[in-house]
Amino acid sequence: MDKFKVVLPKTVEIDGKEVKELEFREPLGADMEDFVGEIASNGGNKREMGKVITELAEKLIVSHPLTAEDFREMPGKNYMAIVQEVSDFLM
Repeated sequence: MDKFKVVLPKTVEIDGKEVKELEFREPLGADMEDFVGEIASNGGNKREMGKVITELAEKLIVSHPLTAEDFREMPGKNYMAIVQEVSDFLM
């Protein structure tokens, strides 16, 4: 799993130490599912909307036998690329 660092414009104190950068892990599809649900829900049930989009991808894929859980385990960049393409196709 990839990681990335963010250099902070201004140093912060965390646990009594001066911190100049933070390290993050690459998001997974499961992380992005909640994020996509937040965007797509328009005030509805955010978690359910994200699941609906993931399950739609599971139903639409014809090239490989992937499950919704497979999509949730993908790197976030892959998951978002799929969400973008499915959304564009439907529009």
